[in-house]
Amino acid sequence: MHTNSLFSVFIIFTLVNLSIQNLGKPALLSGLGNLDFSFLRAPTRPASHGGDRNLCNCHGGSPQDVLTVAYHGSINHNIVLCMCQNAVTGASNMIDTMGKVPAPIRRYNKAMVSSSAGACGGAGSSGDVSYYCSSNMHVSVFIHESAHSMDRGKSASGEWRDAVARDSCVPDAYANSNYADNFAQVTVLWVHLVGTGRDKDFGGTQFACMRNQLHQMAKYLPAASIQP
Repeated sequence: MHTNSLFSVFIIFTLVNLSIQNLGKPALLSGLGNLDFSFLRAPTRPASHGGDRNLCNCHGGSPQDVLTVAYHGSINHNIVLCMCQNAVTGASNMIDTMGKVPAPIRRYNKAMVSSSAGACGGAGSSGDVSYYCSSNMHVSVFIHESAHSMDRGKSASGEWRDAVARDSCVPDAYANSNYADNFAQVTVLWVHLVGTGRDKDFGGTQFACMRNQLHQMAKYLPAASIQP
């Protein structure tokens, strides 16, 4: 079968598989994009032309430009930046926004793709490559997509699913979709709580309904490792 056909079958199977995981929990918030992430700062990030073009999924087309971004900070690592034809977000914005993702989460990314408008449903990730199809996306989206790479099977573990089962809510409606997106949204929320100094009591009574998920996330992503 053609590679694109195999990829399409994989995506369809994945969507069907995830769709039956609906967690059935009340959503506490209407979304996470309005939370305070102003404390996040991008580290130094010199970029050079060139990089692994095999990581660039431009939905059937060739990338217009490929760069390698070197992030320096608490963790030094490189990410390939793929700029597709008619990319919706400029290279500088992509580099800076990804740079604001805390290093222990960002480090699992191999590449990020600035795609053309409408090429995907806003944003997505696969194989440690995240792609963005809407202009100037909020840093919370970059954290979410990077968290899928950080996941490494955690969202499918018994301990994570048990934490979800013992809680009475999830962060928002998107987190209610499936365990993987729930994990990614709890990661986003946890970054907010740490950055605003609310991690000590796990957000207090406001987030008591998801205390087990936050406790588990604190084990995966200790507050000290992502404090600004």
